[in-house]
Parts: sequence; structure tokens; C-alpha cells
Amino acid sequence: MKLHRRTIETLAEMICGAAGMGGFHWDNFRYRSSYYLTEFFVGCGLDYQHDGTTRRAWVIEVLTEINEMSAQVPSLPSSQMLTVIQHLADPYDFEDGKYDAALEQINRVLSRDGLHVKNLNGHVIIENLNTNATTPLDSPDRLLNNAEEALRREFASYFKSASEDEFTEHILVKLFTALGFKQIHVTGHEDRSMEFGRDLWMKYRLPTGHQLYVGVQVKRGKIHASGSEITGNISGILAQLLMLMTYPVFDLETNTKHLFDHVFLVSSGEITKQARTLLSIVR
Repeated sequence: MKLHRRTIETLAEMICGAAGMGGFHWDNFRYRSSYYLTEFFVGCGLDYQHDGTTRRAWVIEVLTEINEMSAQVPSLPSSQMLTVIQHLADPYDFEDGKYDAALEQINRVLSRDGLHVKNLNGHVIIENLNTNATTPLDSPDRLLNNAEEALRREFASYFKSASEDEFTEHILVKLFTALGFKQIHVTGHEDRSMEFGRDLWMKYRLPTGHQLYVGVQVKRGKIHASGSEITGNISGILAQLLMLMTYPVFDLETNTKHLFDHVFLVSSGEITKQARTLLSIVR
């Protein structure tokens, strides 16, 4: 997504901080001279150096360029713009007593684009309120803090107890919606004879305007290749995946039938190494 022009202009003023030419006043944000404007963008991992021109105009030009860069998640701005917003909202960059007011001002500006910024234990998270898409919590290799570890245990416990339908509706639908998929249809298990191997199907719109059709086979618990257990055995699941790839889906929006371009197998538990090996050799 691209930010509105007025959003970019206001963010530029906040980055400049305090007051400046053009009559803006953002007293909760520290003043940045030419040197510190360059330092700000270098801190974002961006190679921009202030050229001595009017601060506001220069930052608007930089943000406009960043705004046109590609986004990893369609319903969020470019990765570079997300980094700039997170850097601007970094709690360690504010004087005592000014952060909460500054964060409120940032959110008032971003609300025009349906975005919201929050501080989660020192980590700045940006969320699209319309799709629930959010920025990740830093590097996946870092250690989890106590709150995150407790949340991880809650998810693990839920995955063990949730039914297949609950896992699909409460977790997967929200996840795929946040990733930008549209028209997510949950088949459910009321009439298994009509599933044709699909528990869920959806569409993804490419930047070219083309639509990708994606089918999902959802399983509860462990998927394995052991001959001693029937439930969760990969051989039976492969037969369902074959049906999923063979039978077309009817799209009411276009009034046409389509075979799936991609097929996902999702499990709430482990997919063993042997099962993954069998999946990898299926063509």
C-alpha cells in the first residue's frame, strides 16, 4: 500500500521535529538539524544524506521515494517506510513525558491510511486495522521475553486442544487475511463428500491484476508416515491432496471454474521428516 500524500507531509514534519519553515509545530518531537536528519535515515539503514536544502521539503522528497518502493505485505507500506515509522516512534528517542503524546499524534496521522502504531514491551509494531496485518517482532532468532514466551505457550496449548474447524476458523482465516488473501472460503466438515480434499480455498491478487487460486488441506495434530497409525498418516492425506489438485473450484465472482494454482498442507502439529520426504517427491 502507498501512504496518502498528506500523511507523508506530516510524517516529514515530525521527523524534522519541533518547529520549522512552513509553520509546523511538533513540540513532542526533537529538533533534527541537517546532520541529525542524515543520522536518522542512516539509522533506518537508508543511504540518504541531507543536501542542505529546506529540511521539510527534503524529507518529503525522501519519504515520497520510499513510499514507491515495494512492500512485502500488500496491506502495509514498503519495508523501508515501515522502518522509518518504527524509528520515528522509537520510545528511546523521546524526552521523559513526551512519548505517549507523540505516539498519539503519530496514530492520528496514520489513521488516514488505516494504520496504527503500538509499543509492545519496547518493540514498535505497525498494524493495518482493516486487514490485521502487522510488522514482525524484530529478528526471529532473538530470545523471547517473558510476555512473548507466555503467549507462545498459550498458542501451543491451543493447537493441541483445538478441533480442525476451530484451528481453521480462528487461526488460519485470520492469518491468510493478514497476508492479503481475498475471498477466503471455509468448507467445514458438515458434508465431507463435497470437500474434494479442500478445507479452505482463497484467492490472491498479483500486482499485474491476475488472480491465483489457492487450496488448503488442514489437519489436526501430527502428520506422519508410520504404518502403525491410521490417523494423520501421510498416505491418506496424499490422496486428499490429489483430489484437491484435480477438482476445480467454482468462483461465484467470475462465474467460472478454476483449478488451484497452489496447494497448501497445514497442520496444527508436527509434520515428521519422513512425511515431508514423501511430500517432496510427489509431482
